[in-house]
Amino acid sequence: MVHRGATAFAPENTLEACAAAMDHGADGCEIDIRRTADGVLVLFHDETLDRITYGFGPVDSITFRELESLHPQTAHGRAQAGLIPTFAALLDLARERIMLLHLDLKVPGIEDDVARLLDATDAWDHVVYINETNAAKLRQHPKLRLLRYKTPGLYEWRHDVDPTAVGRALDQAGDMILVDDPRVAAMVLGRKLYSPMPFSKVFRLTARPASQSKLTQSDGFVPMTLVRELHESFAESRPQDLLRLIEFSPRAREGHQVEHLGSNSDELARRTIQRAWAAQQIAIRGLRSDSAIARLERLVRFPSWHTNPCYTALDGAAAARALGKVQATSSARCLIQACQRQLAAGSPAENPVTAMADAAGRHRLALSAMQALSDIKCAQAKRFLKHCVDAEPGKPSSPTPTLYKEATLALMRQKVTWDEIAALTRHRNSVVRGTAILECVDHPGEERLQGLRNAAPWALALMQKK
Repeated sequence: MVHRGATAFAPENTLEACAAAMDHGADGCEIDIRRTADGVLVLFHDETLDRITYGFGPVDSITFRELESLHPQTAHGRAQAGLIPTFAALLDLARERIMLLHLDLKVPGIEDDVARLLDATDAWDHVVYINETNAAKLRQHPKLRLLRYKTPGLYEWRHDVDPTAVGRALDQAGDMILVDDPRVAAMVLGRKLYSPMPFSKVFRLTARPASQSKLTQSDGFVPMTLVRELHESFAESRPQDLLRLIEFSPRAREGHQVEHLGSNSDELARRTIQRAWAAQQIAIRGLRSDSAIARLERLVRFPSWHTNPCYTALDGAAAARALGKVQATSSARCLIQACQRQLAAGSPAENPVTAMADAAGRHRLALSAMQALSDIKCAQAKRFLKHCVDAEPGKPSSPTPTLYKEATLALMRQKVTWDEIAALTRHRNSVVRGTAILECVDHPGEERLQGLRNAAPWALALMQKK
């Protein structure tokens, strides 16, 4: 089973990623399900839009048509195409490709809608696992009671791509192995490494997917409504107009809330979205003036902190991405410090009530800063990224698996020699090692091929047409 589809070939949780997983020997995919404001079930992992798309705010605050119109985020200099699909479209694909499904319901209250679609498409037999947290009711459905995979703990999640390690995992007792990439497991199992089906015959998208439930009524702040208003108001704006949008209180302290608006959380969220949108537009327009860089850096250092994780540090993360996109080499230190705040032990929150939001904000900011360093090629960035990938796992100050992966990808976009690449492909950390090997396979160059030949020659067999 492939985690969110084969993301080396298409954005996560898209039909293209799921089809690619099947093309490369998988039995099925783990997918995440949420519901939009107009009741359409969609494949989307995060609670918020900003990591996956250029949108802001919660997924359930916008309609499916609005969600479908959002462009996917770019990372590490690469833009990938792929629409955010409905769960109904995924079930069409599953039936066409005989795809097994590991369903992760990200929010409570959607079990009945999921069951109705499984009934309508006669797709119950494709479901091999459903998460426990938000799907207790669905797991007791008569058609799932005998599901042999539903007992927790029968699968292992593998970040490693080494054939020996994957082979050992496959030999262990259990029913399922969940991997980030299907190719090594397929190779160990002796399956054909690439067996595509003509994609035009794989699935169909309904012209107007029917809502599975009633429209969600929102009496509060809707971020994408503000974004549309900003687009209209600033369509012909001058650069200084955008820079004024990211101004903030001089009372801000390092890593703490930009403005203190009491209990008016909607107004604070509105100001945060304004700053995030302005930073995004600065990047799109390629503004590289000293004034623009200075204000973006200040926004990275002084992001907004909210009790709501949907908004905390959102403006700082957008500013970090903007610095990367305009290739502001002088900003490397600022971005490194943003990463270090995440890696430092402890939490900046004095109030335990805000601890979860603060942790989410630091991770959001560090992830964006790490991706920005991918576009800023300098010795300072390279040294820091190497320090990150070499950090010993398991310590409070160690990167998360996601940040190990991002640091590896960013490091490989720096100026590295073939022996440095070889060292990454034999690294002691399985996340670093696996990420480096697959990056060399998917985006080969002379230095990378030389690194593979010296450290992981078996991986050359994975270099098939996508």
